[in-house]
Amino acid sequence: MGRGMEGVRRWLVVAAVLGMGSKSTGLTCLEHPQNVTINVINANIILKWDWDNPCGLNVTFSVQYHRHSAIWAALPQCQNIIVTECDLSSAIQDYLVSYNVTIRVNTLKNHSPYAFLEFTPYLEAQVGPPGVWFEPIYGGVKINILHPEGDQQKMWMLDTLKYQLTIWKNATHSKEKTRSIFPGEIIYDLEPETTYCLKVKAHMDDHFSIYSPMHCIQTSKVWIGLPRLENLRIHSLNMKHLLYWDNLYNGNVSFIVQLLPGYKAHHSLDISKDWKNVSECENIQTTFCDLSSFIGSNGIYYLRVQAVHSDNKSPWSKILEFKPIEQNKMGPPNVSVNASEDSINVFIASPGESENRPMSDTYELTYNVWYSTSSITKELRRKPSQFIISDLISSTLYCLKVQAFSEVYNISSAFSNETCIKTAKGESSHFIPLIISGAVLCIISFIVAIYYAWRNINYAFFPKCKPPMVIDIESTGENDLKRLYFPVAKEQTDKCMVINSSIALPCKVNLDDVRVDKELEQISQDSGNYFIDNIISGDNESHQSSELITV
Repeated sequence: MGRGMEGVRRWLVVAAVLGMGSKSTGLTCLEHPQNVTINVINANIILKWDWDNPCGLNVTFSVQYHRHSAIWAALPQCQNIIVTECDLSSAIQDYLVSYNVTIRVNTLKNHSPYAFLEFTPYLEAQVGPPGVWFEPIYGGVKINILHPEGDQQKMWMLDTLKYQLTIWKNATHSKEKTRSIFPGEIIYDLEPETTYCLKVKAHMDDHFSIYSPMHCIQTSKVWIGLPRLENLRIHSLNMKHLLYWDNLYNGNVSFIVQLLPGYKAHHSLDISKDWKNVSECENIQTTFCDLSSFIGSNGIYYLRVQAVHSDNKSPWSKILEFKPIEQNKMGPPNVSVNASEDSINVFIASPGESENRPMSDTYELTYNVWYSTSSITKELRRKPSQFIISDLISSTLYCLKVQAFSEVYNISSAFSNETCIKTAKGESSHFIPLIISGAVLCIISFIVAIYYAWRNINYAFFPKCKPPMVIDIESTGENDLKRLYFPVAKEQTDKCMVINSSIALPCKVNLDDVRVDKELEQISQDSGNYFIDNIISGDNESHQSSELITV
């Protein structure tokens, strides 16, 4: 009882004795009540406790209660009673507030300390068993369910109860099956002429529920009429809802589609009386029905179909539950773009907008955008349906595709068609080839300038050439001289002139002062005569004529 509610209820045992005299006689026999509990089933509130009466005294019990910030009040029906429980149902009418109760043990002259208990009725309440009865119908069993509080709903008047049916064959080793069920729903998938046992309970989160008493019933004989329709399914795209089913029949068979809104089903005492025919899908011969005009985007809807041939009718199909906003699928959005030099303006029409059913009216949409060039692909997410993709490269082809997404319902649309556009040509792009060419020329010119500067510096400060050597004929043998300067006999050469070593040269010759006569440059190449003239001595005035030797 009250599972998970231990934090709400607590014991407050008072050690002081209220109104007791100074006499100690019987104090050890007047312990306060033990194991005080509250038992709440629906709106029935029963306070219970234990008392052992170790001394065999004649005692009674008294109960008081009060709401938060109210004065204590005695319960007339629970004063000086001899039983260990008290019905608080008539005294407590507000089930959502906290109450305190006290119990004490009375004798003629004394009373025990008080035992205290605090509780909130709604939090402690259990759901009582519903009323259930069955009846065979259309080859199945109709489950009739009565609300746990009947017509006098108090504790659960603001709650929506859901029911669970547990069913099993009345046979050895039979397995139980549990399923949700509405009051007045018909179960068809049972074996004919078979005994089944059933029990039902109301289900509520955070509250313990009690099953109804078990009932057993035998099903009817095999159904010999039109077979029940199977495989109901609904296809929902951009809130256009088409219900489909399988055609199991040959001949002129028509179909009836019925619809039940969820809010009626969950508050109905018998849903078999609440179904309504879909006006555009009565006596149709197609195996589908367009429900778009009858189903909104919110809420829950229940659907079923029946086949009709002349006076024969099939059992109703299994009930199909449909939640439009969760089960709907979104088609692709439509995308249009225009581009500037470095950005693209994107305009998105939400899925269904072209059909006057924009999904942006139903969902809060976010758009996932993929855009790419031949070398890169990027992704971004935007909420508005119009935005700008910036920091792009001019004169570049970009391709985009877009997907709508609802974060709340975790629903994604199909991708839009890929849209491609080229960004505009930038003004600076005309000069790019010239800038590149100029940069290349500057680099080449710089390299050439560095080369020639290096060459001139190297020539000026690190020359490779050496001044000519004076050939000393005296120290050079005749054979060596011939070998060094005379060509091979067979080779035809011009005549050469060699300085005779017998002519005295200045002891000290400054090679920087030696000059070659201009006439040396005017000698005919065919003469073969070479000479050195005008070797200048120290004062540059005396000239010695060089003796020439013809060879």
